[in-house]
Amino acid sequence: MGRNEIRLRRNRMTGNGSERFRNYGAVLEQHSKEMRLKKIFRVFTFLLIILIIVVLIFIVNQIERKAVQKKSFHTEKLIRSNT
Repeated sequence: MGRNEIRLRRNRMTGNGSERFRNYGAVLEQHSKEMRLKKIFRVFTFLLIILIIVVLIFIVNQIERKAVQKKSFHTEKLIRSNT
């Protein structure tokens, strides 16, 4: 048996999970940092999705406005040519 196998057996035998980590405070700190990064990433992704939706709405609005102006221009042109 190697040194690692003995250490693994000892860890399995203990009932308390926190005894497995000699640096439990550092593990908790690392976990909180990872959770904070995940939260920041989630907020950034959410804001990016909202920004993309707003830009798409703006583009569609501009396209519709140009289409209406083009249609009214052609309608005026037809009216003037008929009179």
